[in-house]
Amino acid sequence: MSDQDLADLAVYMQSTGSGEDDSISGNSAEPVPPTGNEPGWKVVTGEDFVNVNCFPDTWRWEGGHAYCTGKPTGVIRYREPLGNFELLLEWMHKKNAGNSGVFVWATPQSISKLAAGQGRLPHGIEVQVLDLGYAEHYTKRHKKPADWFTSHGDVFPVGPIKMNPFPPVAPNGKRSFPTKETTKGINQWNHYYVRAVDGEVRLWVNGEEVSGGDGIEPASGYFCLESEGAPIEFRNIRLRKLSEVGEGKLPVHEPALTLTLKGHPALGVWKYLNGYTREIAEDGQVTLRLGQNVIWKRRCISKSENEFVLEGNLVHKLIGNTLDIEGKYQAVRE
Repeated sequence: MSDQDLADLAVYMQSTGSGEDDSISGNSAEPVPPTGNEPGWKVVTGEDFVNVNCFPDTWRWEGGHAYCTGKPTGVIRYREPLGNFELLLEWMHKKNAGNSGVFVWATPQSISKLAAGQGRLPHGIEVQVLDLGYAEHYTKRHKKPADWFTSHGDVFPVGPIKMNPFPPVAPNGKRSFPTKETTKGINQWNHYYVRAVDGEVRLWVNGEEVSGGDGIEPASGYFCLESEGAPIEFRNIRLRKLSEVGEGKLPVHEPALTLTLKGHPALGVWKYLNGYTREIAEDGQVTLRLGQNVIWKRRCISKSENEFVLEGNLVHKLIGNTLDIEGKYQAVRE
């Protein structure tokens, strides 16, 4: 921290007593959620983010206003890892049933793998950013009840991250469901206040505390914004660091060798949904397209007689004349 940062933080701590408990209980001199104009808060813009595994044009910034296309699924990360911190931001979905998220304490190891082309989302605590229309979309598409998530601010661990979710808890026992439903629909701004302190994450949605969890391990890492299939905007992002964790150099990830698929029965072009194709080549490269647009290219890392796996553990299994993709999609030859 700079001398001015330390001075600002000292003023903040003096005004709030010992810190966490006062702010959470509402006894602080500051409002909860804070406005972002109190001592210690910094405005965050596109200059503060690093692209991890999105396309160069996935994110566009105008000052502190971010425009995300949603394609491909991936993240951008804050320029340095964080320990204890507070976050303010606003988000607005631009398409019905849009999906996105904010990652807290994403692990450097998982970020390194994503940057090397393996996987789509990091390991860490996800603060869900989900449009109100997603439940209806999910039910129609999967013919299953949408009872394991909500659109009002779920908080949950992704990957091998420990967290004790605050009640109410999702059926799988991992997600903290919101105690109130305060999210607004598409083309309306929603306000998030996230407080991540000493292994505990708490979320306020549009001024109301709704969800969170404690006992989180690890309790440091990267703050990330997520692209996941639909256009979304973020603005008025502000960050207040409450501790330091050092420079945080990313570990070097050694990618697995690419396996060839020469002679594999799944070679060729497969189509599914409305316009998606996967082109499986002999050199082990698989290309996902939507129409003529390339979404991503991934390498084969393991294979068997009628099955192969791509980076990110994307399993493809040939069943008769159908290619089962990730256990979600059924593709036929083009």
